[in-house]
Parts: sequence; C-alpha cells; structure tokens
Amino acid sequence: MKNTLLLNYFSKKNMKRQLITLFICAVMIPVVCVSGIIGFLTYQRTASHYEDLTRSQVKLVHSTVVSTSIYLHSIYETVVSDAELQELLCADGAAFDYQQATGTQAASFDEILTNTAMLNSLRLYVPDELMAHVPQNKYIVSLTDGQATAHLYQRSREIVGNFWVSDIRTGQNNVGYWELHYCCRIPIPQKSSYALLVMSISNDYLRSLIANRNYQLYMNVNDEPVFISSDRNYAGQDFPIDLGREADASRTGIFSLFGKNVIGSLETATLYHSSDSLHIFVTDTDALPTVWRLFAVLFLLLLSALLISGAVILLYASYFGSRIDTLRLAMYKVSNNDYEIVDTIRGDDELTAAFHDLKIMVHKLKKAEAEIYQAQIREQTITNQQQQMELKLLASQIHPHFLYNTLESIRMKAFAEGNREVANAIKLLSKSMRYVLGTTKATSTTLENELDYIATYLAIQKLRFGPRISYDIKVDERLQPSHYQILPIILQPIVENAFSHGLENRTENGRIILKIRPAEDWSCLAADIFDNGEGMSRERLAEVIAHMDTPAEDSEHGVGLYNINNRIRLFYGEEYGVTIKSKENYGTCVTVTLPLYNNREEEP
Repeated sequence: MKNTLLLNYFSKKNMKRQLITLFICAVMIPVVCVSGIIGFLTYQRTASHYEDLTRSQVKLVHSTVVSTSIYLHSIYETVVSDAELQELLCADGAAFDYQQATGTQAASFDEILTNTAMLNSLRLYVPDELMAHVPQNKYIVSLTDGQATAHLYQRSREIVGNFWVSDIRTGQNNVGYWELHYCCRIPIPQKSSYALLVMSISNDYLRSLIANRNYQLYMNVNDEPVFISSDRNYAGQDFPIDLGREADASRTGIFSLFGKNVIGSLETATLYHSSDSLHIFVTDTDALPTVWRLFAVLFLLLLSALLISGAVILLYASYFGSRIDTLRLAMYKVSNNDYEIVDTIRGDDELTAAFHDLKIMVHKLKKAEAEIYQAQIREQTITNQQQQMELKLLASQIHPHFLYNTLESIRMKAFAEGNREVANAIKLLSKSMRYVLGTTKATSTTLENELDYIATYLAIQKLRFGPRISYDIKVDERLQPSHYQILPIILQPIVENAFSHGLENRTENGRIILKIRPAEDWSCLAADIFDNGEGMSRERLAEVIAHMDTPAEDSEHGVGLYNINNRIRLFYGEEYGVTIKSKENYGTCVTVTLPLYNNREEEP
C-alpha cells in the first residue's frame, strides 16, 4: 500500500520535479541528519577536549600551590624552631652581640629566598618593645615601620593558627601589587609575645604555570579580591565567577565570564595547615570560538556539498527535462502531420534511441504520404487528360473549313449586293475565329500574332461602337514582335474588360491604348492596357486586387482577371502576372508582365 502511494506521488510529477524530490528525500535529508549527528558529536568531543585541557591546567596550578603551601609551612617550622632567633628577640643587655645575631638571621633568610623561587619576599614583623636593641634590616622589621601589615598582625590575634591572605604591596614608583601572603605566628614565650612571619608568593612564578596565552588565570583566597590574574588590571577586583551560585566548589564546563560563554575549570583547594580556601579559575578564551569555527567549517562543507550536488542535480534535471520536452514537441508535431522536427536530440541514451525511432517513423510517414500524393497526381493527370480528350472531341465536332467557307460565302454575297460594311465585319469575324480555333491546341504564339488578333478584335468593336471610341496599339521600336513567344489569348480578355467595364457607358471620346514595352532593365516584357473610362474608387480597386488571388463568386470581372493572373503565374512563375491602377472618373491601366525571352515551342 505504501509503495503504491509512493509510486502515485512520483508519477503525478514531471521528470524534473521527480529528480529534485528524489534528491531531497534520498540525499539531502539523510546527509543533513547524518551531518547533524556528526556535528553534534564533533562539538561534544572538541568541547570535551578543551575542557580536559583547562582541567589539566587548573590541576597543575592547584598541585603547585598546594606543594608551595607545604613547602612554606616547612620554612615556618624552621623559623619557629630557630633558637638563635629566639635568643635575638629575647636578649636584654649590652653583653649580647646584636649585630652578629642580626647578620646571622639575615644570612639565613637570604638563603631561604635564594633557594625558594616561589617566594617574592620574606618579612618578620616584631613588636616594638622587642626591637629596642635589635637593629632593623630588610627581613626583621618593627611593626611601627610596617604599618602596611599592621592589620595582618591584628588578624593574627583573632585567628588561631596560620592563615593565608591576599594583600596589596606598594612597589617601585608607588605602584601597588596584589600578592598572596602566608602569615605565620612565631611565639616568643620568654616575652609572652609573638612575631608575625609573612611570606609573599611571587606572581610571576604563578603566571609561569600557565604557559599558553590563550588561558586566563584568576585566583583568590576565601572571599577576598583576586590577587593574581592574567589580566594584570583585574587584580584587586571581585572573583569573576559567582561562587555562591556554583553548586560544586570544583567544576569544569561552560561558564559565563563577563557576559560571554567560555570553557573553563574551577578548582577550590584547602591550603595546608589552614582553614583558608584558595579558588583557582582557568579559562580558555579561544576554546568556544574554535569549536564554533570548526562547527561552522563543517556546516559550510555540508552546505557546499549540498549546493554543488543540488546544482548538478538541478542542471541535469533541466537538461533531462529539456530533452523530454524536445521529444514531446516532436511527437506532438508528428501527431498533427507536421514533420518538420529537429534532426537530433542531445545525448546518447534511451531517449536518443526513442527519438531515432521517431525519426524513422517520420521518414516512413513522409514516404507513404509522398506515394499517396504521387498517386493523386497520377489520378488527376489521368482526369485532366480525359477532360482534354473530351474538349478535343467537342472541338472536332465543328469543322473549321466548313465554318470558314460559310462565312466567306456570306461575305461575298454581302459584297456582291454592295454592302461593304457587312462584308468587312464578316471578314474580321472570320479572321478572329480562325486565330482562336488555330491556337486552341497551342501553348504559345508570337507576340506579333497576338497583337494582330487584338487589332482584329478592336476593329470589330470599332464597327460596334462607331465614333464613340478610338484605339491605338503602340510597340516599342526596340522590340521585334515576331521574335517573342507569349501565351495565346492572354491580352485580349483584358482589352475586352476595358470595353465592357470601362467604356460601356461612355457616349463619346472613349479611348483604349495598348502599349508593348520592355522593362527598364530588360528583365521582362510589359503590356499596358489603358482606357479612359469610369475608373474605380479606392475601395473598389482594393476589392478587385484582393480577388486577384481568390475570385469573388458573384463577380465575373474578378474571375476573368483571376484566371489570367493565375494562368500567367502557373506557366511563367510567381514573379509575373497582372497589376492594376485606377482612378475614379479618370481611367484604368492594367499591366501584364511576361518574360522577355521565351524559347518554349508549340506543343503538337
């Protein structure tokens, strides 16, 4: 059932849409789905890779800081157990060599700083009452001179044990630096007092743990300001991550940093022999952009692949559709008996083979129609021959010699009785009939004979109309009428039209002029038949010219001109024929154009 519905769906679309639909269903949708899964997995793997890198960086810092805290505590234990230091701070008398004892302690502290790269400074802050005889140096400092750390001393009174704190230190040019300090109480039992040992960790040392500049490092203690940051200007500000909203003290993933999502790792460490928490946050600022760039590259590759393949499918569908349209158009033409189709179709496949079969069928149809047409021509030729035989049979029934002899006897009788006018009329009629009957079997005659026949016809009309008309036959002196062959009785009907339609209602001064002349370039022979009769209006002239190719059924005049024009074109060609010019109340001029040279002989 599903297969039937699918087949019906595709069968109701043209080939181009079928190919595009097939591409979408079979290629685009699966590729998009697979690419989406691959892109999602790639995103997860890449993001996980960057998370692992940031996690390893934060672990490195964490382990180093913890190791530093252990090592600093060991320094504290060394200092707190130093008997010479206790003796120096508790001595009270001139017999004690304070200078030597102070120098010994300074040398000891120098050795500690030299061997401990992570330390930036080492200070022992002693109450003023214990510094009466002790000379100050860069390591042992009176609290009065160390007012900047007086609050640390006060805090040491409130906290049992050692503690970590971030504090600002004023360096050269009064520039403040935030540092991490490990503060340790050094008890002085004999004086019922204590000194405060402050060890400052080097920020440069901590920054060196993050070698890659793409990583950003932020550290603070408890809720205090950041004491070290990759961005030096950020030191002293609040921790960039809201620790109160973090469900876990240690987490790796996506964080919102300054309104921008980044991949980072947060680690919280409890420092050695203290209750202080050190927060370490390491982020890779280029991680997510790199992941998104990779995802964009994959998307562009997918899009490019789909666009290229889609363009190829679309071009092929258009190409294939145009070939089918060409084949359909050819079949449509053939079905409507139009065999003028293209010679070939592009390609070399089943469509080309089908078109080749169509061409073979067209060739056979043309051949069959040609045979049918030839058979019709032969049938029409036989019919024409039969009609000609019947006409010849009818014509043969009239014996020309009997007719001529009879007319001659009548003419002689009229002449004997002195009626010369009747005798002349009979003579002209006999001459005219002799020409007509003599050319019935001929396909051509000389121009001289045709003009002589027209002169006879005009003489007869002159007898009829008397002084009402006159005529004139003019032949160009460069022509020899006896040298040119024309169709017989081709000019006389036009002259007759000039009488019957042009001069019939004229009572006087009627005139007909027949002028035979060559064309200016001697390309043809022209016969101008002019009458000064009624002429024709523009509408009537347009109607007559329109019926030159298709005669009006109710117009005898139109039929006569149509027959003459059609006869000339059939015999000589389309470039010859009859043209008419007329002006109302002025006259009409009919021009017959014939070949100037015609070597056709009379047919027997």
